[in-house]
Amino acid sequence: MADFKNVEECLKEIERRYNENEKARDKLSSFHDPIQMRFLDTDRKALLLINGDQGIEVKDNTGDENAPVKIDFTKEQVLMDMFNGSIGGIKAYSSGLIKIVEGSIKNLMKLRKLMF
Repeated sequence: MADFKNVEECLKEIERRYNENEKARDKLSSFHDPIQMRFLDTDRKALLLINGDQGIEVKDNTGDENAPVKIDFTKEQVLMDMFNGSIGGIKAYSSGLIKIVEGSIKNLMKLRKLMF
């Protein structure tokens, strides 16, 4: 398993997983909503632009206040811990490390293959 040391590496991994994982693309084939991730410890934002099964664009240090799906992470470290396998997405959500600000948990579950 890779050792992700920063958010940039995690964002690149999201893009790689989308591009190399046909199951993930199939799961997201009807997903077209921008997803804003915000890290509360640094107020850093990242935007995932998923165009169904056609492509993904990941924009670091970019937000969209109108994004219909917004996810807050208490710390950047939470995302790295998820990618490194030291915490699962459901545990992070249930313990308050991740909060769905807009959208639903259903949206987060669709993203599971890309993020966890």
